Amino acid sequence: MLKKGIFLIIILAAIGYVALSARPPQEFVLQTDRLEEASGIVHSRINEGIIWTHNDSGGKAEVYAIDLKGKLVATLELKGIKNRDWEDIAISYDAKTKKSYLYIGEIGDNAAKYPSVKVYRVEEPYLNPADSLIFTEDIETCEIVYEDGARDAEALFIEPKSGDIYIISKREEQVGLYRIAKPFAINKIQTAKRISNLPLSWVTAADISAKGNYLLVKTYSGVWQFKCSINSSGNLTLSRKPRSLPYIVEPQGEGLCYAAKGKSYYTLSEAGEVPQVLYFYK
Repeated sequence: MLKKGIFLIIILAAIGYVALSARPPQEFVLQTDRLEEASGIVHSRINEGIIWTHNDSGGKAEVYAIDLKGKLVATLELKGIKNRDWEDIAISYDAKTKKSYLYIGEIGDNAAKYPSVKVYRVEEPYLNPADSLIFTEDIETCEIVYEDGARDAEALFIEPKSGDIYIISKREEQVGLYRIAKPFAINKIQTAKRISNLPLSWVTAADISAKGNYLLVKTYSGVWQFKCSINSSGNLTLSRKPRSLPYIVEPQGEGLCYAAKGKSYYTLSEAGEVPQVLYFYK
């Protein structure tokens, strides 16, 4: 069964390659040296034409706002927080508070040795053209343990209807999809429940559409799209056969997000020997 699944993935990847040759993405070289190891990216919900991104492990506790052509617009500094291993960033609009929130996933764990991981939540600021540096100390921390032991992960997203946190593990032959159900007990340990497996490996990023009906998942070799729904238990369920989407393989590609309308998407990689490029796929 596993061999059949791998064969299917290869066929879908070939279809994605053909689509890419017919419709190449737009390319924008990053116009800043602040992103030495760009990891997660997410499209703003309240600032038109803005993508939020951050560095990988060991970088400053900062989130960067870039425009859609790769120019640095503003820096958001999280006071009192360290970047141990930030791997992905997600966004969610809270209908009750009528605020947009950024979620920064400190979920990297290459050796699966940490007893817990963390997700930081901060209110997304409205950007003023005059403000290039913004500070916040209003940071909520969700500390997480996996029900089946420590995991390395690089993919995080927030289901828009429930506000639940979802994490996808990275290294298994079939990675796990984990749910941390809302409400979150801030400053108390939460348990991530493994609700399903995905027929993918080496997952480096994920993003869900604003309506919650599609999920993008990125690996080192491809981008895949699943159809989504919520079952009677409140868990996110995904289509069994993901669709392969066009993708130019990047050096250490770890950034992926939907555009604002959810019909197109962006990718970004960590710095290599070539300039970092923000790709836009229509």
